[in-house]
Amino acid sequence: MSAGAPAAATDPAAYRFWTDEQIRFADLDLLGHVNNIAFTVYAESGRAAFLRETGLWVPFAPRQNVIVRLELDYRRELHYPGRLRVGLRVLEIGRSSFRLGIGLFDGEHCAATAETVLVRIDAESRKAVALDAVELACLQPYLAANA
Repeated sequence: MSAGAPAAATDPAAYRFWTDEQIRFADLDLLGHVNNIAFTVYAESGRAAFLRETGLWVPFAPRQNVIVRLELDYRRELHYPGRLRVGLRVLEIGRSSFRLGIGLFDGEHCAATAETVLVRIDAESRKAVALDAVELACLQPYLAANA
């Protein structure tokens, strides 16, 4: 890590928001480890918890979020039974979008990292809208250091 760069995505200290996730028996594949699609579900659960907690997702609100990009890196196998910690941080805030970093941790071991870009939209017109002052204030506390 270079001076001034945010902490590595595999470092639990990099994350400012945490939620827990349970590994389910149904998450396993024929090889006996957690299937790749389950990783995206764990990331989605963490993202949903973050958006609810920050007030950036309210059912049927006039402003919503859509995902325009999702990138996931698998770093180690996961097995049943188990519990995960899902960490989130804001990597970048744009005019109408924000980029989240997500880490899936089995204890202190990073099992996967993800980045997702969300765009804020008007729920009726389905068009992008600029983040307002309240939304920016919701995201700011979770902004990665030096991001």
